[in-house]
Amino acid sequence: MELLDVKDRKLLYYLSLDGRASQTKLSKQVGLSKNAIKYRIERLINKGIITKFASVINIGSLNLDTFTLLLKFNEDIYENKDIIEYFRNHEYADWVVTLSGEWDIFAEFIYQDLGHMDKIIHEIIQKFGSLLNTYQMYSSMHPLRVEHLIAEFYKDLKLEPLMRKEKIMKKYEIDINDRRILNLLNEDSSLSYLAIAQKLNLTLDIVRYRIRNLIDNGIIIRFFPEVSLPKLGYTEYLYKIRLKNVSQEKMDSIKKIIKSDENITYAFFDITGFNMIFACAFKTPEGIDHLSRNLRKKYAEIIDEQEHYIIKEQITFNLFPKGLLKP
Repeated sequence: MELLDVKDRKLLYYLSLDGRASQTKLSKQVGLSKNAIKYRIERLINKGIITKFASVINIGSLNLDTFTLLLKFNEDIYENKDIIEYFRNHEYADWVVTLSGEWDIFAEFIYQDLGHMDKIIHEIIQKFGSLLNTYQMYSSMHPLRVEHLIAEFYKDLKLEPLMRKEKIMKKYEIDINDRRILNLLNEDSSLSYLAIAQKLNLTLDIVRYRIRNLIDNGIIIRFFPEVSLPKLGYTEYLYKIRLKNVSQEKMDSIKKIIKSDENITYAFFDITGFNMIFACAFKTPEGIDHLSRNLRKKYAEIIDEQEHYIIKEQITFNLFPKGLLKP
């Protein structure tokens, strides 16, 4: 576990507001010189606390949706490297983690339509055959929360909670150059306009214009640093709640809890199976136990089942995977 001082923690907070903020702006926000800001960012990267700079993309605005799979295999996925590598390199997987417990892998995929979703699942079944024990599918097209720095990390600094922009519902068609820019900004959103222009063989003005247009149209929601919570002393969990007999009042209430909990990062409501699924992180086992007991106590009449699993490792994180480069 890495111990960070107040300046480091403020820096991670302000980078989470805008991962492309200038060193001049960050120096004013954090209270350090530009050289100190540069040094601290490099140190956070070298220590593995910042694993990459990425972007939050409004997939829905591009006529795309997401679904997730919980997968269980008949052998150790760490002994059979082909299993992990398949999901690591899947061209439509945007987030993949391995789990400890009953399930082996949790994977989220971006898909174009129901036929495409069926094809992704069918290819997984075909690829692994008898190695695949079972799977469960959930629709993740109704996100409740998308954060990458938990509020507990910075709450004592008296900073405002990281606010999530409302997604623009208008649909857009983008061309191959927009797709290439989005893919590159998800590989490294800290790249300068000049570096992006050189990598994509575009002019500087075109790159500036297109990125501004993607932001103004609500396709790019935010730039941020992907932070390794385990490096900060947290254990990450995947939590699943199956609901029953839910009134609108109770549904609104439990959604509000999920959206505001300071230890929850990513959450969605699976409308097809009445499930709440979310990722959360705690420094001690008592944290996850406390959350479980509170949810069960407050929502006993609508919770049919609740389970949680330790997230062992993040295999893939790319919110605009390479499959989306295809027109």
